[in-house]
Amino acid sequence: MSFRDRISQWDIIGNAKIFFSISIIVILVGLISMGVNFAKTGSPLNFGIDFKGGTVLSFSCETTPSVAKVSEIITSLGYKDPMIQEAQGNKLIIRLSASMIKSEDLTTIQAEVDKLYKINKDTLQVTSISPVIGGEVAKNGAIALGLALLFILFYISIRFEFKIALATVLALFHDILVTLGMLSLFRVELNAPFIGAFLTIITYSVEDTVVVMDRIREKLKFRGKEPFRDLVNRSVTDVWVRSMNTSITTFFSALALLLFAGPTIRDFSMTLLFGLISGTYSSIYIASPLLVLFRGETLVTNVPQKVVPANVKVAETDEPIAAPELVADGTTEEEAPVVSPTKKSSKKTNKKKKSSKKKK
Repeated sequence: MSFRDRISQWDIIGNAKIFFSISIIVILVGLISMGVNFAKTGSPLNFGIDFKGGTVLSFSCETTPSVAKVSEIITSLGYKDPMIQEAQGNKLIIRLSASMIKSEDLTTIQAEVDKLYKINKDTLQVTSISPVIGGEVAKNGAIALGLALLFILFYISIRFEFKIALATVLALFHDILVTLGMLSLFRVELNAPFIGAFLTIITYSVEDTVVVMDRIREKLKFRGKEPFRDLVNRSVTDVWVRSMNTSITTFFSALALLLFAGPTIRDFSMTLLFGLISGTYSSIYIASPLLVLFRGETLVTNVPQKVVPANVKVAETDEPIAAPELVADGTTEEEAPVVSPTKKSSKKTNKKKKSSKKKK
């Protein structure tokens, strides 16, 4: 039996309670992590300078600078956890959480780095981001996310039906909660690329869910007497391999970004990784069972049972029921034809008449 044939025998809808339980546990862990972070730092997520405000220094050097030595120079001035990124052309990009940097500190940093690596003063740039601007970025990102969900609900309601759209949007909320919870748990610093990653995983998750729902709609045209939950289960197993192949390919691309692209887009790649895993999971194991529930059907396969008429009483006894005995022709007593007494007597008289005729 091939792997695809084995997949076709899976009862994904019947095991939906297990998948729901896994999602609830993961979401609860994420919510607890966000609550602990809020109690400790006043923020559920680890927002970067693009949201909280800060200062960005960038300059080029004549020789290759050492990130460790530059970090020591900055921390000695009282600026904690500087985020330093190397770029082409011996360029350094330094991000500080302080919204404003003192002019004397800037002069000190410039002088100390210049002694070691000879700064090209024409390339020195200082950019300050106030907390107000960071708040506007967060607000605009939330508005963009809300509008995206509304348009998705509206479009799928027209393209398919409202119940399918509702299941899709609930699966998206699942992806949002799982992704935010994992980002909070691993304390990933979030900046402006995080918004782009979030919109990307929403698009990807919707596309994956729509493929499943479209297969369900195709099979509904030739449904016959098949129960809806069996039809949905068959549709999910049909597209399972396709969804996994696409997700694994995209997962490795996001993993390459995380490993080799550097810390600047780490929030983007981490958000993309968590979102891809959650989106693939929800499109198969969350959205489809939700659609079955919204249709008012059970998730478990209905086993047909023999119906006993109401006027028939079943005798309750502990004695075993004897098997029916076989008669001479190999049939059971119940299956053997019943001969009435009158017919038996008539047969005997006919035999007597025939024998008397022969004697005569």
